Amino acid sequence: MRGLFIARFQPIHLGHIKVIKSILKETEELIIAIAAAQISHTLQNPLTAGERYEMVRSALINQGVDLERLHIIPVQDILDNALWVHHLRRLLPAFDVMYSNNPFTKRLFEEADLPTSGTEVFEREKFSSTKIREQILAGRGYSKSIENSTKLFIKTWNIRERLQAVVESDQPSKPGLTGSELLKNK
Repeated sequence: MRGLFIARFQPIHLGHIKVIKSILKETEELIIAIAAAQISHTLQNPLTAGERYEMVRSALINQGVDLERLHIIPVQDILDNALWVHHLRRLLPAFDVMYSNNPFTKRLFEEADLPTSGTEVFEREKFSSTKIREQILAGRGYSKSIENSTKLFIKTWNIRERLQAVVESDQPSKPGLTGSELLKNK
């Protein structure tokens, strides 16, 4: 059986890795779709598809996940919910079940007559990419939520500076908001 797991990985965190390991206990293979591959350099999506691919692959290797059982594929979003599942099926290898806890995502797949399954939820409050981006922007507090290779990528790629540049460019249109407030309002 081949499963599908879709996430933006902005950035990948230990919760994502735990979910992937959990899914691999149920499936022979797993397609990891890196969603919204065409979007980068924003507060919600600071990383490019290529950066996310490298980060996901490295984090999974470091956490002992067998890459022979994975297909990591960046996919562009078409911003049309009615056609999104069809779009994914055109781009991805065949899969038997899509794993998600997002009710809307599950509904789209169910409306397309595709099986879905929930995943375990691992400390959602701690493992939140939004919270991690806020912490990166603040320059502290995110290191316990991400894998060591991800920390190195964030530093090497100057992601904090990238986020700061976006905040600074958005400041005139949203006076008085902090970076964290901008992240929540974007």
